[in-house]
Amino acid sequence: MSNRAKTILLLIVESLILVLALTFVIYARKGFNPKASYVLKHYDLFTFVFPFWIMMYFIEGLYTLKTYNPATLPISLLRGTVLSIIVSIILIYLFPFNVEKITPKTNLILVGFAALPMLYFWRRFFFNFFSHDRRLRNTFLVGSKETLELVNFEIQSKPHLGYKIVASVTPDEHTQLDIPAGTELVAIERQSTKESQFYQKVFALMDSGVEVTDLAKFAEQISGKIPIRSIDESWFIEYCGHQESRSYNLTKTIIDRVVAILLMILLIPVAAILFPILLLVHGRPIFFKQVRTGTNNKLFTLYKLRTMVIDAEKHGGAQWAKPGDSRITPLGKFLRKTRLDELPQLINIIRGDMSLVGPRPERPEIIEKQLAPNIPYYSLRHLVKPGVTGWAQVTFRYGFSQEDSKEKLQYDLFYVKNRSLWLDILVIIKTIKTVLTGAGQ
Repeated sequence: MSNRAKTILLLIVESLILVLALTFVIYARKGFNPKASYVLKHYDLFTFVFPFWIMMYFIEGLYTLKTYNPATLPISLLRGTVLSIIVSIILIYLFPFNVEKITPKTNLILVGFAALPMLYFWRRFFFNFFSHDRRLRNTFLVGSKETLELVNFEIQSKPHLGYKIVASVTPDEHTQLDIPAGTELVAIERQSTKESQFYQKVFALMDSGVEVTDLAKFAEQISGKIPIRSIDESWFIEYCGHQESRSYNLTKTIIDRVVAILLMILLIPVAAILFPILLLVHGRPIFFKQVRTGTNNKLFTLYKLRTMVIDAEKHGGAQWAKPGDSRITPLGKFLRKTRLDELPQLINIIRGDMSLVGPRPERPEIIEKQLAPNIPYYSLRHLVKPGVTGWAQVTFRYGFSQEDSKEKLQYDLFYVKNRSLWLDILVIIKTIKTVLTGAGQ
């Protein structure tokens, strides 16, 4: 079963679990009479709120199987359910529902408590079922040590994706190793070998139904990133050299600017409170501007709220912020955690310098001196417009070093290759979780 089909299965079963939990609460409190008015009122009300519960679970990341770690299941379900209850109570009192005699707040909490254990045991069954050895595809890997370690880690931590490594070899080892019997999938890294005998063995297996794929593509499917070591110039020509869809570009530009304008209007009350506080605590200037690298390596001025002391780089020059950085003020730490320091970038979006979603723009001096000379293909992340948030930001921690930048580039390349409105929506959903859980900086 494909991962998309698994996600659909989760959605269907968990929607039914929520309805079952509601039915149990009604029966426990009032007895169950399908024709009674209070029963019908419950189903009418919860038919409206349950889609928001599913949305909260989406925000929690429960349906993004390639990046979800089952080890976090208890806290993920608890956090998603509590957030669902809070959002539902707010919605009920925002909209004119007839909630007389059905005590919606109490029932919402009870439905949450009833659904939580059912969702947990269902998820445990789901992960165990699809992780069972009989349902895993025997996979043979050929590639560099770095990529093999990445793929092995992802498969070990996410067995529900459906793969089992039966053997993996580096280019200098493969000539001594036959492809194991029972292999169902072979993933080979580009340019890993030029030995014709090895490819003859692989192509012979294709006639018997064995799937052969590119290792970079396989890693992308299970990790949400593209390993730099597994690609070459031909990969970019194949996947990134084509002209983008004009309709996607136009739609994204319109959405970016409309959303930016609406947010600027809606956030006027926040700015009216925040800016005087910043002026009082930080003094002038409260805004911070800095040159960044944008689309096709063009430079632009990025705007933020100032979170560091004045002249933060007076002695050290251009540098990354680090954990516990003394240059960041106490109020600046709050602004970074909540992403409020990014608010002025709405101006960059309206001007067309940035998008809501895209790779985070980096400083040109850091790119020139540290990143481009040491990280292959780094400048190719600039094929798309930089964003306020991005796939790398919601799937990897805040970057503090050159090594972190290399890791984030692999996520950025995933976005460059797969960019779409759906992926943009997914990034925004995951950004909401990042802000709510305080994981952003």
